[in-house]
Amino acid sequence: METELKQFEAAARRDHALLRDAQGLELWRVKYLSRKGQLARVMAKLSSVPSADRARMGQLANAVKQRLFNLGRSLPNASASVGKSTSKMAASLPGREAAVGHYHPLTLVTRLIVEIFRSMGYEVVFGPEVEHTKYNFDLLNIPDDHPARDLWDTFYIEGAPDMVLRTHTSPVQLRSMETRKPPVRLIAPGRVFRHEATDASHESTLTQFEGLVIDQSVRLTDLFGTVNDFLTELFGQAVVTRHRPSFFPFVEPGAEIIMRCTICNGKGCPTCGRTGWLEMGGQGMVHPTVLKNMGLDPKKYSGFAFGFGIERLMMLLYRIPDIRLTLSGDLRFTTQFTAL
Repeated sequence: METELKQFEAAARRDHALLRDAQGLELWRVKYLSRKGQLARVMAKLSSVPSADRARMGQLANAVKQRLFNLGRSLPNASASVGKSTSKMAASLPGREAAVGHYHPLTLVTRLIVEIFRSMGYEVVFGPEVEHTKYNFDLLNIPDDHPARDLWDTFYIEGAPDMVLRTHTSPVQLRSMETRKPPVRLIAPGRVFRHEATDASHESTLTQFEGLVIDQSVRLTDLFGTVNDFLTELFGQAVVTRHRPSFFPFVEPGAEIIMRCTICNGKGCPTCGRTGWLEMGGQGMVHPTVLKNMGLDPKKYSGFAFGFGIERLMMLLYRIPDIRLTLSGDLRFTTQFTAL
């Protein structure tokens, strides 16, 4: 098949080199490129190529087809007057199909998350990606000498030691509370940046969303119920969650959100590391110090916060094996996904 393609292209090029006028170009186009031309007969043979070679042969055939279509747009020996008639002929050739934009899978999942939380009465808020350390660390109970700062490998802005690429979207919550009073329900989706070693499950640029609820008499069980309802709605099936105690400086108590693997239903598979469980995010009751930094009385108000990595949710929903594909810019990846 490969040899036949090369011979076919060579013959078409030899005939094209002999053309002298627009009429000859049209006859060449009909012979080689029309619906019943020689190219169509060659392309029809792809179905008989062994499946192991079909993809490669298809790429070669499409490359030959494109080169000949480009060749058919002009005459090799056209005079100025012939060139004018050639432009008329070129107008009759098949046009190039316009590329249609497509939503990235991260956008599709983010929109779904926003839709779920809006149905639960949450407001969606946004903030700057270049953030002041006051909001990124200090007001979140993470002072300069706090060991928790070691949890984030931070990108600092050169020449501006108090400015960073935000490491989480918690600063958006703080900024939002400067203009709001309880009761408050909000989520803050957006990009965050960490100096990570890139691999199949880690990237230096990632997307995250965090939720915040502030009111009187907010309880830990309210948090667990909210997280469980969200995951159930997102995955379209009942989920089982665990809440494993963990440390986050801006919440007390804090916990990790562990979900039974939806792929193997807890039996163990490569996605969950054969454990049957997946770590999904962090959560906890808002720390009294953070409430004070929001200008609230922790004796009167309480609240909870939670956060998820959107890439982790996207990979589970679409069965994507490698997080690096999301930033690859490869249209073969981005154009294959539809809304859930």
